[in-house]
Amino acid sequence: MERGEHIGPVIERTLKRLRLWQRLRETDAVQLFREAVGEEIARQAQAVGIDNGKLTVRVPSAVWRQELQFRQKEIAAALNEALGSNVVREIFFTR
Repeated sequence: MERGEHIGPVIERTLKRLRLWQRLRETDAVQLFREAVGEEIARQAQAVGIDNGKLTVRVPSAVWRQELQFRQKEIAAALNEALGSNVVREIFFTR
C-alpha cells in the first residue's frame, strides 16, 4: 500500500489476488436479488445460492419456473447491472 492510498482499492486488489473477489461479488448477487428483480418476481422467487456464476433460485411451482426461465436473460441482466459486472452467467430454477 502506498502512502496516502485509500484502503478500498487495496482491499479489492488483495481479494482479486487471493481469488476471493468473484466469490464476494457472487454473494452480493444473492443479497441484491430481491431489489434487482422487482417486487412481483421477488414475491415468488428466492435466490438461494450461487457458484461459478450459476445462480440457484427457488420458485413455488412449475408454472413460475417456466415463466422465469423465459425471463432468465432479463433477470441476469438486471442483477449484473446492479452489481456493475458480469457475475451472473446462468440461472437455475428449482422448487
